[in-house]
Amino acid sequence: MEAEIIRRNPDTAMTIEDRLRQISFIVCDVDGVLTDGLIWFDGDGRPFRALHARDATALTLWHLSGGQSALVSGLGSKAIAAIAAQWKCRETHEFIRDKARVCREIAQRHRIGPGEMAFLGDDLIDVRAMQAVGLAVAVADAAPEAKAAAHLCTEAPGGRGALRELVYRILNAQGKLAAAIERYCDRKDGVP
Repeated sequence: MEAEIIRRNPDTAMTIEDRLRQISFIVCDVDGVLTDGLIWFDGDGRPFRALHARDATALTLWHLSGGQSALVSGLGSKAIAAIAAQWKCRETHEFIRDKARVCREIAQRHRIGPGEMAFLGDDLIDVRAMQAVGLAVAVADAAPEAKAAAHLCTEAPGGRGALRELVYRILNAQGKLAAAIERYCDRKDGVP
């Protein structure tokens, strides 16, 4: 298969593989990306969501390989903060409308350039953040505007392992996937 070429700037051509190799920080939306976009409510009106366990495993692989991550959500709940802590995300941002600003602030705090950051999103609120990073990724069932802003789209829809797919692509491009899996399988602590 021929390499995919992205041309945002006519003077610059980078393949997807080039972009994948540069990533050191993944910023991920929550609803519609880590979840299927449905928000359920219990009898007391409290929202709850289902997440894919394989995405948790993927973040562990990512972190074992030296990568960093953050969750950025337009909504918020105790569950999001708990998930971010359990999944060992470096940062969690909730009730965020301007996700591009948050991406720039994260990059500044962690002393990385925008080209080292990937953003995984699915909806209108994610588009500007996708335009502010080196690798913009949309889930398979993302809004058309998010897909148009993306350098690549996952085959998996939101809530069905899209983050895992992205992590595998990045680690594979960086030549780190096999070692990450080996380290993961040799761990003595709990899962994820």
